[in-house]
Amino acid sequence: MTRKALDPNLASILDSIRATVGGDTPPPAPEPEPEEIVEEPEAPALTAAKPKAPRKTAPAVPPPAVSGGKTVEEFLAELIRPQVDAWLKANLPELIQKMAADEIARLTGRK
Repeated sequence: MTRKALDPNLASILDSIRATVGGDTPPPAPEPEPEEIVEEPEAPALTAAKPKAPRKTAPAVPPPAVSGGKTVEEFLAELIRPQVDAWLKANLPELIQKMAADEIARLTGRK
């Protein structure tokens, strides 16, 4: 292989090995000039397939309620309130009694 056929990085590695071993030191190879990046024009079909910039969407903030109107949240709160009240009346005393008994047992060391 001739020196010109070698990759510039490989040539510099071989040069450093030769210098370390003590062989003849050829003059350092000139650094290759950086290649220019040239973009080729794209075909119209490829240009059309590229995603376009994202469109602006409406803000996520809901519009204000019309005077006298209710929002969905207000409507649902009114709809669910009787069911939640009924569940609390049926289950809350038992939950509080059990939690209080568990806490007393934990504090006194009894189970």
